[in-house]
Amino acid sequence: MDDVDRTLLAALQENADVPGKTLGETVHLSTSAVERRITKLKQDGIIEKVVAVVNPKAVGRPLSILVELEIQNEHRHTLDQFQRWLDRAPEIQSCWYVTGDMDYVLLVAVRDLDEYNAFIERLMTEQQALVRKYKSIIALKTIKHSLAVPVEE
Repeated sequence: MDDVDRTLLAALQENADVPGKTLGETVHLSTSAVERRITKLKQDGIIEKVVAVVNPKAVGRPLSILVELEIQNEHRHTLDQFQRWLDRAPEIQSCWYVTGDMDYVLLVAVRDLDEYNAFIERLMTEQQALVRKYKSIIALKTIKHSLAVPVEE
């Protein structure tokens, strides 16, 4: 990956709808050369996917809650099943397996506390043998929300 690729990645992370011609002018390459580079970045797994970032409030999910989970055991089979459950839960925007006092941190987007309560009840019912405890942290205000990754060398 060279400086041109880094410039393209930075621009695409800011706005993936930028036309190839505009990107080409930025990096002093033809539109087709830019498109070939973007295709290669995708093939190499550097660009995983291109998505629309949706404003949760605009689609009726204004409440963001961080949930820390502590689990009973970390047997590989049990973890795999649990992680599949987490992956299928539509309320979970992001999930991390972490170090420290807790084992997982979830970012949950819901309409209201009733929907969050239903999510927790489902979690604690369907995963009662695995989840030891959880802690909820309600976000009062989003200061920064970004999917961008620094790409400078």
